[in-house]
Amino acid sequence: MPAAERNYDLIAFDLDGTVFDSPTNQVLSERVVRALRAAHEAGAVIAVASGRPTWMLGDELPGAPWLDWAITCNGARVSGVHAVGDDIAAAFPRPLACKVLEAVHEFGGTMSIHTNRSSLMENAQLRSMSKRFAEEAGDEGSYTGNPIENLLATFGGVAVESGVEAFAERTDDQLDKIDCTLPSADAANALEARLEELGGVDAARLGSYELELTAKGASKGEACEALCRRLGIEVSRTVAFGDSGNDLSMAGRELTFVAMGNATDEVKAAADAIADPVTEDGVATWLEANLLA
Repeated sequence: MPAAERNYDLIAFDLDGTVFDSPTNQVLSERVVRALRAAHEAGAVIAVASGRPTWMLGDELPGAPWLDWAITCNGARVSGVHAVGDDIAAAFPRPLACKVLEAVHEFGGTMSIHTNRSSLMENAQLRSMSKRFAEEAGDEGSYTGNPIENLLATFGGVAVESGVEAFAERTDDQLDKIDCTLPSADAANALEARLEELGGVDAARLGSYELELTAKGASKGEACEALCRRLGIEVSRTVAFGDSGNDLSMAGRELTFVAMGNATDEVKAAADAIADPVTEDGVATWLEANLLA
């Protein structure tokens, strides 16, 4: 379809809370798949824009013929789905990475760290995640038995006792992103203050005591614009969907940022438009109504 007959040339979408209705449900609905496939067939470039690394995108997305690009680790890495190499990367400088990891531990935080090669997930973080997922499900659900083994199988990580020590041992790894859980909001505030002192770090706040950390300038919004430059697409002809704090970097730009109906109040306030909730296939219903002129 000629560009003049569609409103957008690039469509980017978050995963959890946007097309996945829970972190452990890594399946897109049939309606969302149809809408994204139709947009691709109409000539639009399709990109996932997730906080996850590529190996945590689920079983379906990496092989989807309609998916072109993966913006991962909150924009720290941008990769072609069907081509290897030539990534757009914004990893932490290694000396800064070591200082940031040590600061997370200093304020009592637990972490999962995502490098260009793998995810290293602290046992304490895994225990916290399994408890939270079980509480959200209302029962033990799929996390009966050994919850840590189940989480590792679901998310493709490697269990470690200390992310600081594990990263130090992997001297060739580049640190793309840190997910950390602090013991309290005060501890999270103190960590943010320390990161400000260090400089070179962007922090996305998810809830009162969870932070996602990337190198300064690495964000989903910056990655969308970098991908537009790579592909020769006008930023104004991009639409991006999201629901939480790590999607806010896509707001306030020339692109159209659409908040899901289940998004936080802060995200909705920053959005250019609001779609139906994820449970009502909001990405699909919005594209059906707005893709074509």
